[in-house]
Amino acid sequence: MMSRPDPQSGFTLAETLVALFILAMVSSAGAALLIGATSTSQQIREQETAVRALDVAQSLIRQDIGSMSTRGVRPADGFSPAGNLFGEASRGEAPFLRFVRTGWLNPGLIEPRSSFQSVEYSVRNGNLIREASLRPDATNGTPVSSRVLLEGVERVELGFVRVDQRSDFWQGDAGQSLNVLPDMIEIIVIFQDETRLTIAALSGGRV
Repeated sequence: MMSRPDPQSGFTLAETLVALFILAMVSSAGAALLIGATSTSQQIREQETAVRALDVAQSLIRQDIGSMSTRGVRPADGFSPAGNLFGEASRGEAPFLRFVRTGWLNPGLIEPRSSFQSVEYSVRNGNLIREASLRPDATNGTPVSSRVLLEGVERVELGFVRVDQRSDFWQGDAGQSLNVLPDMIEIIVIFQDETRLTIAALSGGRV
């Protein structure tokens, strides 16, 4: 006659090991799913941040170019002729695009300044940087607002279109009338991973 198992005897060692093994497998699978979901979520957030940065940069650049003015800027040396638009492919950390824009609000003329503002774009340490001074004829004490628009930038190329002609540079004091501006400016941002972003905008000061 077979004896009944003692209900208080518990699991055998083999049964316990099997149960622990199954629990470990389930836990590992759950952890892998959690890590995968977290990684995917972070990648999505990073992509959203990158897309948002691209949208902001394109919008701001188009607004600047669309508000471009023919107003000339007096050079710092006080002798060179005034100019209004200077642009060429980025070289080093020097500004590759400089001009004056209008449209900055000054309700009630609270600040002792006009609606004009000088704007410069440059590439420094892999960053596309926009700098704007509160006055077009800036001095050492003129406040300057600096903002990083894009990161991981290798260089920037430019195209200036006037009527049916295109040039890769523009010299705003080369003897031509200061009311002459390009009809359209094309900015090509080449990133360090060799991807490209092309921004084309109509000039607000075109005649």
